Amino acid sequence: MTRRMLIVGVTGGIGAAVRREAERRGWECVGTSRRAGAAECQLDCSDRDGLELALMRLFAAEGPFAAVVYCVGECPVAQLSRLDAATLAATQLVNCDAFILLVKHFARPGVFAKEGAAALAVSSVSAQEGWPGGTAYCASKGALSAACRALSAELAPRNIRVMAIEPRHVRTDMFRRCAGRMGVPESSAMPPEELAKDILGRIEMDPGLSK
Repeated sequence: MTRRMLIVGVTGGIGAAVRREAERRGWECVGTSRRAGAAECQLDCSDRDGLELALMRLFAAEGPFAAVVYCVGECPVAQLSRLDAATLAATQLVNCDAFILLVKHFARPGVFAKEGAAALAVSSVSAQEGWPGGTAYCASKGALSAACRALSAELAPRNIRVMAIEPRHVRTDMFRRCAGRMGVPESSAMPPEELAKDILGRIEMDPGLSK
């Protein structure tokens, strides 16, 4: 079986590190970004109306895959008095709902490798811990982690493992934009390369996905 991986959100940070680590381990990788470049397919996870059609087209053109890794996220930092329904909905769509739809289409016959398949979402320790101004982000990451548990239970009989990883702080552009407002020093954040090794290690726990 050819080990093929779809990495959603590959232009920088965690996604780029996952691609480098996966290719180092011999995976064939397909990456997506909101605005496709020479090395990526286009997938806008904030496009509520067009997302499912885009996923159907992506898998039809690029599949099948043995693994998908979801590295997309939004982190609005706003006190409760400044939150509105649009911000909450947009954050939930990108941080959680788009992953659920991704797995929905990944789990279709002919898209995932029957010998063993895995879907991993990059969640956050904020799924378990709150911080001032992080209500929208924490709520969406909590929902993402919960969704992964439900999807894992539903898809395990089909030999598809679904999991979430909840890192504390990772040194990405999104972290740098939010760190000061969260009161977190950059020195406390791990490099994305370290997280990428953890992600690949979890995916390759399945003997069918290891070398």
